[in-house]
Amino acid sequence: MENRVHLWMGSNFSSEEEYMHYFELDYSAEDGIDSPNYRVCGFCKDLGIVWYDEDFIGVIPRFDNNVTLDEVLVDAAVDKSEIPLIKAKCEELGINSANAIFWYQDPELVIKERDNQTYNNLHYIGEYNGD
Repeated sequence: MENRVHLWMGSNFSSEEEYMHYFELDYSAEDGIDSPNYRVCGFCKDLGIVWYDEDFIGVIPRFDNNVTLDEVLVDAAVDKSEIPLIKAKCEELGINSANAIFWYQDPELVIKERDNQTYNNLHYIGEYNGD
């Protein structure tokens, strides 16, 4: 199976609690995702899904301030050969520096790119080969 990773990058200066709440799955509903009281997390809402597998996401700790793309990409779970393509996409989106990055690996997930769509204030950069 091919190892593909969806990648988001940008700047987010909200509180740590608010930032992480976006990814928080609801484990309190008795019937899980079938419960009428189940709360769909922000990440899932943005993707049009009701649940994601926490084993396949990497929410990298944010930098306090924006840093170079190279610094942000150090912990990205992408093959190093993909870095020039990622940086080109960032340039196309007007991202010259960032403080946050996260990735999700799901071979069946299809993300429709839309203009100015952000996820927790981060831009969807695309799908790349994982490391």
